[in-house]
Amino acid sequence: MKDTALKKISGNAGAMLVSQLALALMPLLLTPYLARTLGMENYGLYAFGLSFIQIAAILTDYGFSLSAVYKIARADGDMLEIRKIVGAVYICKILICIFAVLFLFLYPSLNQDYADNKVYFWILSLSVIGMTLQPIWLFQGLERMWKITVCIVASRLSYVFLTLIFVKNQDDLEYAAFFNGITHLLAAGLGLHFVHKVGVWPKWSSIRYARDVFKSSTEYFWSRIAAAAYGAGAVFFLGTFSTPAQVATYSVAEQFYRAALAVYAPLTAVLYPHMARYRDVFFFKKIFKVALLVAFTGIVIGLLSGSWLIELIFGKAYTDSVSVFLFFMLALAVAIPSILLGYPFLGAMGNATAANRSVLLAGGIQIIAMIVLYSMGLFSAVAVVSTVLIAEICVFLYRIKYAIPYFKKLVSAPFKSVPSQTTLIQTGGK
Repeated sequence: MKDTALKKISGNAGAMLVSQLALALMPLLLTPYLARTLGMENYGLYAFGLSFIQIAAILTDYGFSLSAVYKIARADGDMLEIRKIVGAVYICKILICIFAVLFLFLYPSLNQDYADNKVYFWILSLSVIGMTLQPIWLFQGLERMWKITVCIVASRLSYVFLTLIFVKNQDDLEYAAFFNGITHLLAAGLGLHFVHKVGVWPKWSSIRYARDVFKSSTEYFWSRIAAAAYGAGAVFFLGTFSTPAQVATYSVAEQFYRAALAVYAPLTAVLYPHMARYRDVFFFKKIFKVALLVAFTGIVIGLLSGSWLIELIFGKAYTDSVSVFLFFMLALAVAIPSILLGYPFLGAMGNATAANRSVLLAGGIQIIAMIVLYSMGLFSAVAVVSTVLIAEICVFLYRIKYAIPYFKKLVSAPFKSVPSQTTLIQTGGK
């Protein structure tokens, strides 16, 4: 079974890796071009817009990328049940999307600093709609990631090519947003086509069923909102209270951080449904050790070459990003093991509460830290990134506390079956 599991995980991890290269690393390659072409002010506005899209995506996802994946994986091929889950999830996502788009349309009127950028914010809604409709979570739960990978790669390649062709100067900010939006809609259209082809087209069950699916994801949603506080929320904070230049300084350094996390996203994405099915702690432990070795090697290289990389890729105008970059490298040292111990391990083992609460705790701590920064008038990129580091450390320490009992159980009874692990799960790992 282990050879089969490894082969299946490798295949899905390969698909997820290609997806992440398209979703994160490909736009990262485009970032230096946009940073130079749009100029620091407009690039800061562009990054601020992306933070809006990321926050809206978290709202419309409502934690379904975790809860629905778990439900679909546990449905064990029952296509009728899976179609009912898909139908309920899409109804919920579309309703939330309506409110997110409405807020995007109203924001320039609510914040007069962006009153002249109304059209730009309206165009951002295309990306929100496209990301809402993309069925990545569905194919992840089915462990058939190659289907959706085709859609994602087509979308991101189109975005890069269109941007390189048409975005030529500082006045082309709206073009960059438009191409991002229509290519996300392209991915959604192709994804829904594959949903129909594999026979899991959404099926409406009842309001009560949709409500239950919605409620079951609420805990995951709040953890995602908390995660957004030290993700997109940091850029949102700078964009609201600081200057586009500070947003640009922060965002340039953050690109390397997000790219590193994107490399591990395929692994965590495919581990989650596999661990939910088999709860193979031995297998996870081996993967965890290799992943950490690769991570710390990359971090050391980053610390030694960060200044040179930023100047080479983005230019001398962004040298202030170096200090922010160093904070992000430190954050990676705790973020990567923390991510692996979260939903791929604790969540899949049945203790999603610990994974969710760790993020809620960290999000709350960072919000408090940002309130402190606001009260002290500290609106620099360095001040904000320090709160990200604090939040990541809090998540890691909390998850270690709940993960250790599972590994202790493994050492004391290494050949016991899943039911013995399940007993531990039901006690919350205590």
